[in-house]
Amino acid sequence: MAQGVVARLERFGLLVTRALSVLGLTALMLLAAMTLADGLLRWLAGAPIRGVRDIGALAIALAVACCLPVGLMERRNISVRLFAALFGWRAGQVMDALAAVLVGAAMVLMAREFWAFAGKLARVGETTWILKIPVAPFSDSVAAILWVGVFVQAVVILGDVARLLGRRRAAPGAGVSEEPGS
Repeated sequence: MAQGVVARLERFGLLVTRALSVLGLTALMLLAAMTLADGLLRWLAGAPIRGVRDIGALAIALAVACCLPVGLMERRNISVRLFAALFGWRAGQVMDALAAVLVGAAMVLMAREFWAFAGKLARVGETTWILKIPVAPFSDSVAAILWVGVFVQAVVILGDVARLLGRRRAAPGAGVSEEPGS
């Protein structure tokens, strides 16, 4: 029963985080198009597009933040499989669960600190240098996306613990598992 709920949460998390990553990659593609247009105008007309760097800084921050949750959900972070190789799959699962908790703690700290930073940017009315675009909506969005990453990592922790308690071996891919010995 609990594993079914966790599996549904993992599938939902994967759907949401992949959509978020498409948004981030779209922002990067638009930035690439703007950068290309800026370079062409500099070369052909000797006149750059004003503010491309302003928009670029905001777009890159959003794009990186948008791609972080999918990496967490798909468990694409660096992992060491030494424990599983030396002590068996069960020890490997225990270490995976502990590592997931540590990543979760790091995500909470990062989201909390960025949320505070975004609040400071909003209070002082920070804007971009050339176009004077208010930075607060973008920094608030990045902070919110980092909190999505915290939620996603909580789902990953639940999945790891459910597989550990259910005596199931984690297989490649989010939310997929197989019976030991199969």
